[in-house]
Amino acid sequence: MTFRLLLTLALTWSSLAAAIGVNDIPALPPGKTAPAPLPASTPVSPATPTNSRPAPSSLPVGPTLGQAHRASLQGPATLTRGTTGEWTLLLTNTGQTPIHLEHGACDLKFEVLNAAGEIVRPVVTNTLCTLQIVITDVAPGETARVLSFRWDGRDANGNPLPPGTYTLRAAFWDRQVSIRPPEVQVTLR
Repeated sequence: MTFRLLLTLALTWSSLAAAIGVNDIPALPPGKTAPAPLPASTPVSPATPTNSRPAPSSLPVGPTLGQAHRASLQGPATLTRGTTGEWTLLLTNTGQTPIHLEHGACDLKFEVLNAAGEIVRPVVTNTLCTLQIVITDVAPGETARVLSFRWDGRDANGNPLPPGTYTLRAAFWDRQVSIRPPEVQVTLR
């Protein structure tokens, strides 16, 4: 490649990257850019829980944020098939010192479980993410929005899940600390 072509490509990509913000990154790319299909399996349907053991998780794990805090997911409790809901990780500083996080735009992952506790939508790992650094500062006694994710009521293959109650579990992991908000129940109609 010539120097002029390399320079043109570098300038084009840098201006494109600057035009993409954190809110432009869906948890699952829209349309037909869904992750590659998994091997064929039987249809997933909601069921009644058969045991009280927690299901294995596809979420990242790491050392918990050492400062006093409370985390929660804020989003809809009901989702209509064919629509997309958005859930936001809220971080409340319950301590006496400020919380300072420097993290990536894709550091909040989520998974979906059916009523039987089976993971029907594991963490998606083949998403495109910008190399954007997000800074979240939370003063003592304050609450901040950290990151958000979207879910459209589909499984890992992009197939619509049947109506029922599902559990959303999320984890923030910036390669240094993790934050795990309590899971939330979502009714899919």
